[in-house]
Amino acid sequence: MTKRRYNLAVIRYRGTLLLLNRLKKPYTGLWNGIGGKNEGDETAEMGMRREIFEETGLNQNQYTLYNTGWLDWHIDGEFIAGIDVFLAEIKESVQLPLYPVGTREGILQLFDEQWVLSEENYGIVADLKVILPEVLAKNVKRYYTDFHGEQLIAYEAFPIEEGN
Repeated sequence: MTKRRYNLAVIRYRGTLLLLNRLKKPYTGLWNGIGGKNEGDETAEMGMRREIFEETGLNQNQYTLYNTGWLDWHIDGEFIAGIDVFLAEIKESVQLPLYPVGTREGILQLFDEQWVLSEENYGIVADLKVILPEVLAKNVKRYYTDFHGEQLIAYEAFPIEEGN
């Protein structure tokens, strides 16, 4: 299995999504999932669980984590990085803090899934928005995205063949 450098999680809780309004580049000021870089010998899942804890305070026993594939991120046709993509479903019994919550990465906030997916919503990072329906359905895909600056100019989703 190919080791990818980055990870990204969509976090779902009772019909809402926990998103981060980014303070840093890329996509400053846009709502995104939770994620970051895998460290050292971490597996994709280990890195994702660490990032979820660091950015939200959620312990791994508070959610179920599903690997939903990966995203090949390009800018102007040049490959930038591979990003492992996950869905984390917070258990119904978990009581979350009152949001919004400020963190070193940005602002965490819960949003209704339909608001996030709305065509009129331009405040979500573009590649997250296009992959969300597949991720929320727990479909395992390989995603191709290409940006010019911060504008998404190409997107495709491919089924993952066994062994990849």
